[in-house]
Amino acid sequence: MSDSAAPPLHLGPMESEIKPMATKGGGLTATPVVERGRKRSPSPLTLSDDEDLSDPTHGDGEWLLSDSDEDEDQEDKGIYRPFTVDDIPRPSCDHKQQTDVLHKNPETKVRGPLPIRLFPAFKSGKHIFGSEYNLAGKSQISLDSVGDCPNECYCYPMDVLQFVDIKIAGYRHTHPGRVKMYGFIAAREPENPLRNYVYCREIENCESVPVKQKTGVARLSPTGPARVISMITHSFIEFEIHARNEDETNVGDDLIIEGCTEIDNFFESKSFIDHRRFYGERCALDIKYIVMINAVEALVEVTALRLDTIPGGGVNMKLYAKTSGFNDVIPLFQGITPEPGGMMRFAVGVVRHNRLDLYIEGSRSDDATTLCWQCGFFSGYHGTNEEVADLGVFAAFSVKVTWRSYRKKTWLMKKK
Repeated sequence: MSDSAAPPLHLGPMESEIKPMATKGGGLTATPVVERGRKRSPSPLTLSDDEDLSDPTHGDGEWLLSDSDEDEDQEDKGIYRPFTVDDIPRPSCDHKQQTDVLHKNPETKVRGPLPIRLFPAFKSGKHIFGSEYNLAGKSQISLDSVGDCPNECYCYPMDVLQFVDIKIAGYRHTHPGRVKMYGFIAAREPENPLRNYVYCREIENCESVPVKQKTGVARLSPTGPARVISMITHSFIEFEIHARNEDETNVGDDLIIEGCTEIDNFFESKSFIDHRRFYGERCALDIKYIVMINAVEALVEVTALRLDTIPGGGVNMKLYAKTSGFNDVIPLFQGITPEPGGMMRFAVGVVRHNRLDLYIEGSRSDDATTLCWQCGFFSGYHGTNEEVADLGVFAAFSVKVTWRSYRKKTWLMKKK
């Protein structure tokens, strides 16, 4: 396969008024399908030597977020019911308490994602990870300008950490209504000590999310990263999450979890997906992520070209991605579509010789009709794919995917 960007795979617009995330067929006359979303496979799809990667039917065609259609009563029907707000472990960052959660409490291995050690957040002075990362620096990593290689390609694949899903669990929300979530989750690379924000919201641009009363679960909407998170052997993760009541009754006491840890990919030769949980005193933080071996960055730029001008509110938009044969849906954006000319930018890791699938869904709050667009793109070291996502009467978007790698074969470049 060429290192330049290959032609995208068109899967066409779709329409559904019954179950917008589960449609069958293509075109505006697609048949709505009523079925329950399946839980995602924990491992990527693999291709045999004679299998055609360009086949649009390859892989799972569903675009449901994991557990998005499950209520708490259904969650209780499993062999091991999830922790509730009444019985979830609530350890501090103390080494012994975290060790007990990791190794002495058997329920933490079956009633939620596998636990991972929560280290204290850096405040000042010495820290267990302070010798390798500049924890005092709060600056954000910038989007590097990586152009095409002159004359010949010197690009080298990267190992990439890709966040898929972020939730809190066990949060006791006793007030009516939703909760205002804000704070940050950031990654640092040993080679680049600046913060790469996966989630970053101030109280002024907080998100209002529902919380399940029994389990205290709420999903956060990622806002980043600025560029893919490089992970040669390990990456540092730090976070600080706040939850404020809509009536502002807990101002000054809204910090629900903070801390840090290090994620590594030692001895791994194949890409894998993992789901881990940090246990804190007021709630837990769940992160699902993919570690990609031999990957590149897909810089996705989506610009609104045209919006529905019919009165009754803006156009609701969902932008999802799937990458590298994994069936798990990565939510890139959910909300009101930007005004024409407004651009959104996202960085997604994609394994070499594999593909990125994008899904855009549009609807109006006063209309049950949903229009969808889907397209696949082959990965490469260089090149750009540009397409128009036409959602009929609702909207049209320019979709631009630019491929790049931040690693170069510098030893070869020096010889030239």
